[in-house]
Amino acid sequence: MHHCHQTMAAYLLDWQAKLGLTIRYQRWSARYSDPAPFRREIELLGPIAGTATECRFPYKDGVAVVDLVNGRPHTGEPVEIAVGDETFVVASVEGRRIRLAFDLERLFEQPEDIQPGRVLETVLNAALPLAAAYIQSYDWQREKSEFSSWMVSSVDGMVRNWKNAIRDNEYEANRITSQLSGLVRKNGELREQIVALEATTRPAQEQKAQEEFAALVKMMPSPVVSVEVDYGKLSIVLEPLTLEHDSTDYQMGTYTLTITADKVHIWSDGGFSYPHPHVSSDGVPCWGNLGPGIGKLLGEGQYAALVAVIWEFLHSYNERDAYRHIETWDPDYNSDDD
Repeated sequence: MHHCHQTMAAYLLDWQAKLGLTIRYQRWSARYSDPAPFRREIELLGPIAGTATECRFPYKDGVAVVDLVNGRPHTGEPVEIAVGDETFVVASVEGRRIRLAFDLERLFEQPEDIQPGRVLETVLNAALPLAAAYIQSYDWQREKSEFSSWMVSSVDGMVRNWKNAIRDNEYEANRITSQLSGLVRKNGELREQIVALEATTRPAQEQKAQEEFAALVKMMPSPVVSVEVDYGKLSIVLEPLTLEHDSTDYQMGTYTLTITADKVHIWSDGGFSYPHPHVSSDGVPCWGNLGPGIGKLLGEGQYAALVAVIWEFLHSYNERDAYRHIETWDPDYNSDDD
């Protein structure tokens, strides 16, 4: 990191302490124009590439020049400063994102006769309260709606699957008389479960979904970082995890859980080929004794409790039945030592 970046980081840390919110600075890229899962943090983005216009701040006995980048039109709430008879848009606030019209890193790296903190304070005094207010008032309505729709549709999918299973089982019962009694008994159990689910009203299902979503939100920001329904799967990102074994701490990074009606996959956001000693390379966990409990939580739609069990599972390690030894996650690991 450039030594001037440390000064910039220290300045932003002071603002974090004032607001009680994380401020994450990034240079702008095309992916920041897409909607992102809501997080309780402010994103401070550098400018889009474009032509530059000089903005002259009154400074001491003269002026200080800051290059403002004129890229795509600003969206959101503009942050303006008046310099003499001219007014300049120096930033814009959209939700929890603040997009700057000047290169913040360059300002700290090459301050010349400018005090970067003074320039940035002019902008952030106006912009940060707007972004912080957005975060404090965020009501999770979009995520709640997506989660409710996903959970209710999962119930419908299970009913369809069970009805299909009845037809398949009845065919087998006619074809294989030796298995008739077992299949008939199984169909009876399935019918009872279908009746129980179909007897539940749609409002009751939606109410349960909203209660379950609220339980997940209560787990934020620790250990849950974000909750999102994507392509028919519930996607949950967990905070960075440290696994302790034999008096050694192993930094496992963050994990993403993808959950469907009857399956859980665990993926490493750090790019490990095996996400965890007890998770295969294709994201399938070896639950061991936890298997029946995991299946029960999935079947009952208790996703907050499911995440809590998985969080404990990821903190566990048993070298006798691991896909990979925990030492593999040591930064100094050498495969030649095996």
